[in-house]
Amino acid sequence: MLEKISFSLSTFIFPPLCFVCERKIEKGILCAQCLKKLEFLTPPLCKICSLPLKKHNENICPSCQKITPFYDQLVNTLWYKEPLINLVHLFKYHHYDFFAEFFSFLMVEQLSLLGIELDEYDFITAVPSHPSRIKERDYSSSSLLAYEVSKKIHLPYKNVIYCQYLRPSQTKLPFSLRKSNIKGIFSGRKEEIEGKNVILVDDVVTTKATIIECSKVLKKAGAGKILVITLAKSGENHS
Repeated sequence: MLEKISFSLSTFIFPPLCFVCERKIEKGILCAQCLKKLEFLTPPLCKICSLPLKKHNENICPSCQKITPFYDQLVNTLWYKEPLINLVHLFKYHHYDFFAEFFSFLMVEQLSLLGIELDEYDFITAVPSHPSRIKERDYSSSSLLAYEVSKKIHLPYKNVIYCQYLRPSQTKLPFSLRKSNIKGIFSGRKEEIEGKNVILVDDVVTTKATIIECSKVLKKAGAGKILVITLAKSGENHS
């Protein structure tokens, strides 16, 4: 908290600097040069893993035809590589919560670029964190992103999924253990979910295990369509 207050006070004394290269900027968190280094995922993209398709006439890649994701479409915004990795680390672990507004702008821009229709969706929710993790960090990064996206696309934000059990962080586990690590840890509020089309927000996706588990909870509670939006995709494979 003190770190955040110190930063806010410093902006009154010093001009803002790019958080990557430290060039002086008028506003925002990145200079024009560093902004160009952020790499959007560009179409054609698979509806399930949001990775580039080899054939333009496909909607789903061969790997994803073998899985049941429970959601209808996944939209990843950026590749998880530098300089984004450092920015996300500051956002998630060092109280740079004000990055959420900038990140959410990029996510909404990606939805627009891909021509995603949002009129049929009823509300936005987020992949939840366990209460003890929220207490550790003061906030949930996915919830902040979801809230900022909700303001930009004029849909209500609701907490309808809850993390019941504290498990090791997915980022610290090998891919082979991530699915079993989160199995059964989420629950949903059926009275809020049933019959609704839902947008689910997460920060960084790697194996899709977490968003699939959350989507399963939404579907079991009676959700209709589910669109998943993430800030970034880690890796360039279908694992």
